[in-house]
Amino acid sequence: MAQTSQPGPEVHSGRGKKTFDRIPAGFYLAGVLVILFEVVALGAVGLALAFGGPSDDGAAPDEEPRRVEVTYIATGDHPSVNLTVGEANGNHESHGIVILPYRKTVELAAGADFYLDVKSREDQEGGTLACTVLVGGKVVQQAHSTPASSSATCAGSTADAPLRGVPVPTLTPGASPLPEERRLTGTVKVPDYPGEGSPVIGTVTDSFLEYAELGGTWDRSRTQDPISDGFTRKQEGRRRALVKSTQVDEDIMAAAGGTGELRGVAGAVMDERRRYEYPRDQAILVDVASQPLKVDGRDAWLLVSEIHFHKRGVPSTMDLNAVLVVDTGRARPSVLWVVLPETNKKLWPDLNTLVASVQVR
Repeated sequence: MAQTSQPGPEVHSGRGKKTFDRIPAGFYLAGVLVILFEVVALGAVGLALAFGGPSDDGAAPDEEPRRVEVTYIATGDHPSVNLTVGEANGNHESHGIVILPYRKTVELAAGADFYLDVKSREDQEGGTLACTVLVGGKVVQQAHSTPASSSATCAGSTADAPLRGVPVPTLTPGASPLPEERRLTGTVKVPDYPGEGSPVIGTVTDSFLEYAELGGTWDRSRTQDPISDGFTRKQEGRRRALVKSTQVDEDIMAAAGGTGELRGVAGAVMDERRRYEYPRDQAILVDVASQPLKVDGRDAWLLVSEIHFHKRGVPSTMDLNAVLVVDTGRARPSVLWVVLPETNKKLWPDLNTLVASVQVR
């Protein structure tokens, strides 16, 4: 009888077990929780990047400083002032000479410092000046000059609270802009200015020249000290009109190149008159005539220029200036200088009268 073999008990070595069979059951739950946490975290990062997360340079938008509008205002009874703006910590920038009223709006960081200084020009001290600073359209600083001070200074922070009851200054129209400088290089004859002009009441003899003495609204001609005045003879007319004469001094001859060339001498005399008689750095020359003449057979040169300017307390913003330089045969030529303000144009024909009257003596 055949015997049937029975299967024996199944035996496995330790190497035969599967990997998961060796992980305790409690670790399955922990692993699932870790995976879920990673999925949630990655999703949050993706949402942050999609909806305004940090930019490529690492700076979040809400970290950028907020900007505010700051308006600088300068007012006063001066036609022009020296203006300086900047930060209250001393980082200031001079804007040079500006025409009043002045207004400019810039953007600064919220909480930044500001500085505005309005100062009288050297030859226009006195009067009243004011500085005003607006932040967001509201006055946060305002200061006025005093009799002892020729400037007004505003310094503070854009975080300063608005001043109660302080209105924004009314900006009335200021002085008109000055024209561009123009100097003639060719020959242009002097115009024949229309009108009757002033009567001639006599003659003036000075510095080897003889010329008409004017009447009407003109005072009598009188002698001057050349050391203090620069001229040896002067006649004054209404509203700053002047007639002066002298010999050209050595300094002006040197400024003209020392050659005695009359056109150059006339230009040097005109430049000197602008420098000493008008507001510094803001008097513009516009030549209207430049021509050679003969005076008693002697060479002469006539230069006529408009000098445009702004000066506190002076209603005229342009004077007609004429310089006639005459070679009298002496070591230095003689000069006749005439000033006729724009506000008194009925005296302008006097220029033609004076030029036509000049003789050498």
